[in-house]
Amino acid sequence: MTVDCPLPEHKNVIWCGTFQIAWDKFKDDIIGEPVQLVGAEDLADRLNRGEFSPENLEAESFYATAGLVEDGVFGQIKEEMARRFPSEPIPVFSRLYDRLRGASVAYCFLSVDVEYAFPLYIRERAFDFEASDGARTAVTAFSSEPGGRDPNVGRLREQVEILHYKYAEQGRADEFAVDLCKHTDPYQVVLVRMPRRDPLDEALKDIEQDISDFRQDPYYESLCRLRSIDSLIVPDVFYKLTHHFTDLEGKKLRNPKWRAKGYFIFEARQIIDFALSRTGVVLKSEAIMGGAASAAPPPGIRQPRRFYFDRPFLIYVKKRGAEFSPFFVMWVDNAELMKAF
Repeated sequence: MTVDCPLPEHKNVIWCGTFQIAWDKFKDDIIGEPVQLVGAEDLADRLNRGEFSPENLEAESFYATAGLVEDGVFGQIKEEMARRFPSEPIPVFSRLYDRLRGASVAYCFLSVDVEYAFPLYIRERAFDFEASDGARTAVTAFSSEPGGRDPNVGRLREQVEILHYKYAEQGRADEFAVDLCKHTDPYQVVLVRMPRRDPLDEALKDIEQDISDFRQDPYYESLCRLRSIDSLIVPDVFYKLTHHFTDLEGKKLRNPKWRAKGYFIFEARQIIDFALSRTGVVLKSEAIMGGAASAAPPPGIRQPRRFYFDRPFLIYVKKRGAEFSPFFVMWVDNAELMKAF
């Protein structure tokens, strides 16, 4: 829900900024003040304090708005989506919006396509991924190693940037961060193999510090490259998930002006469609919040390094630059969202 929430053990965790943007639109443009909810006080406080600025996104990557149904907000959304994202289907909203009194909606859509300069290679053999509970699954993957001769292998390796590397005994617990293509702009895709750190926002701060410290290494110019003795293997990750925030749905507002109207949140939904493959990352996300005033429905630089993401790891996508925050974060704990070999 928010990046400062505790991580459940042995579970994949996915966060995308679209729901925070929709919440902020609902808070600022509909309610006009921090949202107070009966029975979800802590979660509402977390979302009210949530810090995700749209400045972390390029303007052409997303669309967000909020308004009353009676003022024609659905027509505005459909018109803007058709104009700005013509290849996407026109949004469809529940009929409840027409039936409930004083209905309002906050809406956010995000579409990001990060394509690597050179696609990585399909791994012809199964790749074993070990989950945090020790379960092993054979999955499909891509790598830096061509199956045969390829004149582009040098340029492919050059596009990979090692952002951080920490050796461990026997290489089993090495920690590292990798940018799969340093030439992508304005967004970058970063993968981090690391122990579970809780919560995600603190983990992200630690990662940025590790990346900053790594740049001070006297051998940085060599260590930041994916050399011919190094290898990289990454599992394919594909999924499309719809999540209803049941902790919010059906909750009444405590804000005095809105409590008198019996106002409540009747829809809090987010869809995330994500693909991490050898060619890049494709991310689409839609978040919808609906409110109404009717009754609620329910260092060894010569040693080969193996950048194998074969155990829990973190993925995040952000605009390039230390001043920007990630707009997508995923803790990959198990192989549930991977493709079986």
